[in-house]
Amino acid sequence: MTFNRMGTVPLPLALHLASYTVLGLFCFFAGSLNLIDPVKIPHGLMFLAVCGFSWGYVFGILMARKEVVILGFLASAAWLVVAAVGAARFGFDWRLTALLVALGASGLIVLGFYRSRILEH
Repeated sequence: MTFNRMGTVPLPLALHLASYTVLGLFCFFAGSLNLIDPVKIPHGLMFLAVCGFSWGYVFGILMARKEVVILGFLASAAWLVVAAVGAARFGFDWRLTALLVALGASGLIVLGFYRSRILEH
């Protein structure tokens, strides 16, 4: 990453990575609390899996892994699909739908713009 040599990450990319970090924190907290109730253990494990994915994604981007950039494009597209299907089929609240669309769209835009700079060595 050329911008790591200067010690800074561009603001749009930093905001994108921060959103995945906060998502991981929320999922870690929710997953931990769901592990308390024996009935909700599968939900807790799913939350912890999303937590592991999001934190692994952030570290992979900061380590400039080519596979993680491709995974980021797929994850951003998946957030858009989840938002569309969730709003149509399950009647998601507009705020949740807007959050998922923003997470997916910003990921596609930021990764598309900074992909070449992330992968430079």
